[in-house]
Amino acid sequence: MKLVKLEPSARFSGHQNFITANFGAHPKFATSGRRAANVTSSKIGWAVIAFCYLIAASAWAAGVREPEVKVRVSTHEIYIGDRIRYAIEVAADKGLEIGLPKFTDNRIGDFEIKDQGTSRKTRLFGAQNLTAWYVITAYEPGDRTIPSATVQYRVSGGQWASLRTKTDTVKVLSVLPKDGKVDDIKDIKGPIGYRQIKWFIILGVVVLALALAGAVKVYRYLKGRIVQKLPHEVALTALDEGLRALSKTGDVKEYYSGISDTIRRYIERIFSVRAPEMTTEEFLASLGDSTALSSHHKELLKLFLQACDLVKFAKYAPSSAEIDSVYAAAKMFIDETKEKSLALAGKKTVKV
Repeated sequence: MKLVKLEPSARFSGHQNFITANFGAHPKFATSGRRAANVTSSKIGWAVIAFCYLIAASAWAAGVREPEVKVRVSTHEIYIGDRIRYAIEVAADKGLEIGLPKFTDNRIGDFEIKDQGTSRKTRLFGAQNLTAWYVITAYEPGDRTIPSATVQYRVSGGQWASLRTKTDTVKVLSVLPKDGKVDDIKDIKGPIGYRQIKWFIILGVVVLALALAGAVKVYRYLKGRIVQKLPHEVALTALDEGLRALSKTGDVKEYYSGISDTIRRYIERIFSVRAPEMTTEEFLASLGDSTALSSHHKELLKLFLQACDLVKFAKYAPSSAEIDSVYAAAKMFIDETKEKSLALAGKKTVKV
């Protein structure tokens, strides 16, 4: 007997034929056959994928392809001075070194470079996409050429090879009318003659300036002649206002402080003594040898200021009669010394 060696697929086929011939009519055995066939198909699919991957890896190991180079221009028609984007795109395999173009004098042919940059993206299996972009413009009308550029590449450590990009053309349009006539731009006027000067305008400005200066001078003159209150009038008004405030608020200490300050300011204006800045003792001492006040007025002023200090600093609570007495003393002092205030009427004025 001669034995024949069967391959696994032939063995499976023989077994399947045997089962079909002998047990095909039975549903259980028919289902088992279909399952075995599905398992085999799945294994074959994975084997095909692995085989393709090995082929791709072998091809890359055998040698890399040269890069693919493209150029892109955002538009092919612009006006003078408009900016466009020009890009050089390189698609290269893993392991390739790429040398992007370099342009001298900041120009690409007829175009001036305004901005530039590069970008890099990595694809499947390490492949790379490189882009060199430029923002360019032109200032001469007509068909302007973007020249071919050189892209270099090599395997690491190998010799450089090069590829050339395609040239491109951009139409640059002029902003001037087609007939070349410009009506909205006029030449500079020459110097004007003496007779062409608009003297009436200059004269009007001069007259207006003189009138304004005169008005200011008259205002200042009238303001200086305005009769303002004299020192004794200001002091008497302040005494009356303080008395009205006391009747409303009942604040005796505030009232005494107010009439004391009123008399001190009155003395300062009449006798040129810095009374508000002195204590009562200092102020009375400064008046000791003064002939501006009589001895009677000095004594009246002393009693008045001491009564005010008792309320302001010693927390003394005066009676109604004492309050009236202090008011009367202040008013008497002002009335009896107002001749000095009247004497100032022709020399100076006092602001209220």
